[in-house]
Amino acid sequence: MMKAILTISLVNLAISLGSDVRCKCVCKKESQRKIFITTAIDFKDCRCDNVVPDTWMDSCLKKQCECNYDIRNSNVIKGSVVITILAITFMLLFVILDKLLWKFIRMPRKVYEWKQTNLDKRNRVYVNRSMLQ
Repeated sequence: MMKAILTISLVNLAISLGSDVRCKCVCKKESQRKIFITTAIDFKDCRCDNVVPDTWMDSCLKKQCECNYDIRNSNVIKGSVVITILAITFMLLFVILDKLLWKFIRMPRKVYEWKQTNLDKRNRVYVNRSMLQ
């Protein structure tokens, strides 16, 4: 019980540390490519001047630097992950129960064949009105 509470609190702490907005700048310098990400920035300030360090900005041309402001909804992501995990868990449980219970529930082959022959005979007598053979 204590482990579960500790695990849940650690997961909530890790989730709260994430951010839903970010400014991602991709800067190309000669043959190198570097990605800079800043989370504590506003949409208006998402430019290479504010995100890329000066050491890279000196040799990086402004045309070679592209910045994108991303907004994501972490609750939707968390919900999708939980639903996916639950679906996989239910499918695995179904497969396991199916394999375990199939041996006890299924009819033996001889009983099935006996029932099928009786149904065929019944159909011949009552539906087709022919005699037993």
